[in-house]
Amino acid sequence: MPIRRRDISLTQLTYFVESAERGSMTAAAEELFIAQSAISTAISHLEQQLGVRLLIRQRAKGLQLTAAGEDFLQRARQILAELDDAVASVHSESLSGRVSVGCFRTLAPFFLPTLVRDLGERAPGLHVDVTELTADEVAPALAAHRIEVALTYDLGLDATVRLETLAQVPLYAAVAQDHPLAGRDAVSLAELATEPLVLLDLPLSRDYFLRTFTDHGLQPTVRYRFESYEAVRAMVAMGHGFTLLNQQPKIESTYSGGSLYHIPIMERTRSLDIVLAWKDDGALPTRRARAFAEACRAVIAGSTTSDEASSPRSPA
Repeated sequence: MPIRRRDISLTQLTYFVESAERGSMTAAAEELFIAQSAISTAISHLEQQLGVRLLIRQRAKGLQLTAAGEDFLQRARQILAELDDAVASVHSESLSGRVSVGCFRTLAPFFLPTLVRDLGERAPGLHVDVTELTADEVAPALAAHRIEVALTYDLGLDATVRLETLAQVPLYAAVAQDHPLAGRDAVSLAELATEPLVLLDLPLSRDYFLRTFTDHGLQPTVRYRFESYEAVRAMVAMGHGFTLLNQQPKIESTYSGGSLYHIPIMERTRSLDIVLAWKDDGALPTRRARAFAEACRAVIAGSTTSDEASSPRSPA
């Protein structure tokens, strides 16, 4: 018999999404403050109505999505998000609920604290759920509807993602305050290639930094690799090499107590665009996602203006 739309409830969709995302019906029950048996029964009925298995129950490994379950999860997330937005639009004088956003890992400490504060002042009822991502994780997270919008760099994003550029940040070299290159007005890539490189080793980011040298026929000497932005800065500040970065912290000291000196690069190098990324499927963003995007525009525009007023060669 054909499935009638009214046979599938929003409760079933909610229980399924919560369980799939947490990998456990028990965890979903705790989050939703209901009995685990109610969730199990609802999902079983949902699978019977659809005629497919959505979840594989494994005692040791928890819940595993089937191929059909992966596809249904994406669609269920979208349905619930659009319903929430429709309900919110009825009460246009206020903005409440939850918005799921992504943020590139190294951008998060620069912008998220101010973004969350500003959104809290504008819309106290809006709760921001943040997922930290690397560049290669942005498009899949948008495609799966795990997030509605991402604040990220334009690195490796394909035609399935719609972009809005917010700012452009140039590449610079950083060395310790007592490094022989400190105090220079500019440095060439050829000079840097002879120094040990402390590489920020994140997917796609590493390729961007290394390509800066290879595009000019040079091969850098990678001495250390770290996924942590602060670990890179701390190693450089203690004299273990130089690094290439884009964002410039407003504080001078690193975790280790040292500080860095920023040096512009002589050659023309590729800057990075800070962007808002949306899934390019023709659907309109929800009001909550638009509110987050508007806060990003304001915060990053203000940060860019502030950065331009300071010296690019100042210690940081």
